[in-house]
Amino acid sequence: MAKIKIIDDEVDIAQVTAAILESAGHATSILTTTENAIQELIDDMPDIVILDVMFPENPAGGFDLARKIRKEAQTRDLPVILLTGINQEFPMGFSGEDIDPDWMPVQDFVEKPIDPDVLLGKIEEILRPEA
Repeated sequence: MAKIKIIDDEVDIAQVTAAILESAGHATSILTTTENAIQELIDDMPDIVILDVMFPENPAGGFDLARKIRKEAQTRDLPVILLTGINQEFPMGFSGEDIDPDWMPVQDFVEKPIDPDVLLGKIEEILRPEA
């Protein structure tokens, strides 16, 4: 299956996400900070990234990292799914409709708490080879 990098400062959530993905046959690894994330992605390129939005050092760290991923030649085409509870903390109504190549350059958006079927379905859809 796929090699998936989870980037989330909440270790418990990252571990639960990893367990969900591993139970479906995916290989996972976890980063708990956005610091040096681009180099880590380049050094151990995954098939897809599951990326939290809010980090203690930067409440918009996930958005910022997604934009950096798109600007770096080696990671430009790396699929990213934002995984966040931002709508629970700040009822702003973020959804997949907010995906934008400049502001939110990701393939999809998944809400916390994680619905395993939704997350696995989105990963499968993104990684499905074009017919």
